[in-house]
Amino acid sequence: MFKGLIVVLFTSLFSLSAFAAFVGPGSTSIQTTTVKEAIELADDSKVALEGTLVKQTSDEHYLFRDQTGEVMVEIDSEDFRHVTVTPEDKIRITGEVDSDWSENKIDIDHLELIK
Repeated sequence: MFKGLIVVLFTSLFSLSAFAAFVGPGSTSIQTTTVKEAIELADDSKVALEGTLVKQTSDEHYLFRDQTGEVMVEIDSEDFRHVTVTPEDKIRITGEVDSDWSENKIDIDHLELIK
């Protein structure tokens, strides 16, 4: 029984540390930016944005808005991670810029509600 408890404790601690990160001087964490700044970045640039999803435009495409503008974002259904989001909810999204001939959009890797 004691051995099982140690395994559960070790597994729990290990899984928590997988999501931990240092944020501060010298860190390589993604800094929050604005839509206006993000759409000017190079293809594959990592971004984090805070704002709202205004509407769904197709299966995995949404219009995202912050105080500086709007941008199309692509969010795979599994990236919602069982979180329900409405246009009134403020969210933080992280992903990368996806540039093509006509526009920049953001391909989202992670989404979280901001309380």
